[in-house]
Amino acid sequence: MPKKDRKPKARPSSDEWFVYMVRCADGSLYTGIAKDVARRCQQHNAGTASRYTRSRRPVELVYHEARHTRSSALKREAVIKAMDRKEKLTMALQRKKPTKGVRLIARLEDIPNVGPAVAGDLRQLGITTPGDLPGRDPYALYDDLCRITGQRHDPCLLDTFIAAVRYTEGAPKKPWWKYTAERKRAMAARSEVGG
Repeated sequence: MPKKDRKPKARPSSDEWFVYMVRCADGSLYTGIAKDVARRCQQHNAGTASRYTRSRRPVELVYHEARHTRSSALKREAVIKAMDRKEKLTMALQRKKPTKGVRLIARLEDIPNVGPAVAGDLRQLGITTPGDLPGRDPYALYDDLCRITGQRHDPCLLDTFIAAVRYTEGAPKKPWWKYTAERKRAMAARSEVGG
């Protein structure tokens, strides 16, 4: 009987893993990895995620960062777990404190209007998680991307950046083209000031 060829299952390249840290009700910190941080926090608060957090509920997400593979997420988790409490808290505080109304979103691609291409553009700018967007200037992001890539991108990308930043800051979900008029007014004002 011939042997069947066993091909390894291909994993999608967009499979991101996240290293996260939660503060437990007793003030202790717990670090873990997950593909969906929001869902994992819900599991922690339901008492189904880990033995450690089960008796220390509720938990609050204080830090998360994206990693491209499970292996790199596990390595980063080990580094964070080796830190003392002060180092962990300092690391968590170095991330921008979210403003009131900021949404908890795990992946860039989970933001409305942001697909793999736009997420790739944001990553080129050093934005690896949705938590990096609140408080950022979408016009500066667009200018930086044009400078980094050496080309002028379609202004619709700027509309998408505006929509993404506003959404992560708590604005209602809107299609990117709803920000076109705002962008045109802002660009016209820039032209008048510059020339």
